[in-house]
Amino acid sequence: MAAKELPVVPSARPGTMAAGAAMERIREQRPVIDQQKCNLCRECLLYCPDAALTVDKGEVRVDLHFCKGCGICAVECPVRAITMVPEYAGNRGVIEK
Repeated sequence: MAAKELPVVPSARPGTMAAGAAMERIREQRPVIDQQKCNLCRECLLYCPDAALTVDKGEVRVDLHFCKGCGICAVECPVRAITMVPEYAGNRGVIEK
């Protein structure tokens, strides 16, 4: 099938599909950034597959609406400014509201 024959699929504006607490249901851990250690090298931004990291006012921020908790940012941080912490304090696999 040629590209011209593919059906047109409506799409949402960027950032609207993951709005809400969608990632909180599947994420087991989340990144926490020690801003004192961070040297703003931006390697975490480069490696984040979900583009969940941004730089705002001289600090790296995590958008938890997009973060899946993969931990790649923590592994790739050259100064170890990012640590992964458990998303929930309760029993593993049990989500309480």
